[in-house]
Amino acid sequence: MAANAQQIPLQMSAEELRAAAQRRDTRIMLWMILALGVWLRLRGLQAKSFWLDEIASIVIARMPGNSFWRHLWTEEGNMALYYVMLRPWLEIHLGEATVRLLSVLPGIAGIPVIYLLGRRLFGRGAGLLAALLLAISTCAVVYSQEARGYSWLLLGTLVSTYLFARLIERPTYAMAFAYALAAGVTFYFHYFGLLVPLAQAVALVALPRARRPWKQLYVAGAMITLLAAPVLWMIHIQPGRHLDWVSKPSLLELYHLGVFLAAESGKGVGPVLLVLELALVVVFFRAMMAARRKVTDRDLFPYALVASGLLTPIVFSLLVSVVRPVFFHRFLIICLPAWLLAVAVGACALSQRRWRTAAIVAVCALSLVSTWLSYSRMREDWRGAVNFLIDNARSQDAVVYYRGVGLFAAESYRDWMPGGGGNRPMAVEVGAPGVDWRTKIGSARRVWLVEYPANMSDDTLRTVEMELHRRYSAVDSRAFRAITVTEFVAKP
Repeated sequence: MAANAQQIPLQMSAEELRAAAQRRDTRIMLWMILALGVWLRLRGLQAKSFWLDEIASIVIARMPGNSFWRHLWTEEGNMALYYVMLRPWLEIHLGEATVRLLSVLPGIAGIPVIYLLGRRLFGRGAGLLAALLLAISTCAVVYSQEARGYSWLLLGTLVSTYLFARLIERPTYAMAFAYALAAGVTFYFHYFGLLVPLAQAVALVALPRARRPWKQLYVAGAMITLLAAPVLWMIHIQPGRHLDWVSKPSLLELYHLGVFLAAESGKGVGPVLLVLELALVVVFFRAMMAARRKVTDRDLFPYALVASGLLTPIVFSLLVSVVRPVFFHRFLIICLPAWLLAVAVGACALSQRRWRTAAIVAVCALSLVSTWLSYSRMREDWRGAVNFLIDNARSQDAVVYYRGVGLFAAESYRDWMPGGGGNRPMAVEVGAPGVDWRTKIGSARRVWLVEYPANMSDDTLRTVEMELHRRYSAVDSRAFRAITVTEFVAKP
């Protein structure tokens, strides 16, 4: 009896030591994962030119005070909070990297949040793997390096989901307030943020009514409704032409969504990584079905929360697209946390250790390769085209833009560049209302034709080229990513 009494404190001490060692190892691994995520998001931040959407972000954020607020309310309320944050941030004018750093910060912050979420729902191992997958995710890295609001939308999705899980587990009014605030703020980074609390509400079906904290949920729901009201009103009053380019859903767009979540792009290793991660997502749903057959409902809710976070936004946007097409893979970046958690849980659920190790190594290796390849992919090289015009075009020249969106991108980029206003040629838009571009260029001895997108072929462009060739000789043509600049000199 005495011997047993002496062994109890020793046994407890050994367990405490193992727990302390595990906590220390977890902290070390999490810091290593975080360092990897920071490096991947800071690497090559300055290397790429802004593309059209990033230029639009800068133009909106630089609007004069009254015009800025009126534009957000009546024209472009989507990502409104990002534009508000970007406005003072642009005072730090050190190049493209400093502008994009505003998106890097939430990209980094999301890594420990997804660990906390994964650990709370599925345990330490799944949390660490989910954090690693987010750190190296090509989709997360690419949108952490863009001057857009998607990185903040992703962080808002993670934080609100984590707080919702905590609210269900330990309901308090303070937690309900924190959750509602996090969810409501997310709406102002992107309209699709409205689907995040919807997905969380759907997950409640996995809990018996007696376990749902109704009072706290009613408080949170009321706050979320109040925060959503201005966003819903902006959606109602603002013109719908911003989404005219979104096509009706198709199987191809579903495939684009899959490769977007897996590798951001269908090029390179994207399709291979999609197949592998999709297989692990299937394993996740099999584990969910196994949990459903158990007696305790606590086993099912974490799976339901992840499954709803992945499927509810997709299904809802597909249904809305029957009336008005809104289904586009980039908007559904809110599904990325659920996708990565499903992949992580699916990998951890593999029964044989060698298959589990092989799956994790393969996903991580392919994700790193995909992320590395993304650094060499550029959407549009407006910086190269604008610098070429700054170096070669003179104030007495004319720059003809086909189409008008090219004029917006190039001239706005030039406005933002230090010294871009010097020796500036006249900008002429083909198809501008009430303006004949032929008359506008007048007797300019040299004309620069900017085509965007590059290498188009339509009747209007052919007419423009024929008119220019009638009066000018093409002496040089430079191809930039998605843009072509051709120099014309007047014939003798």
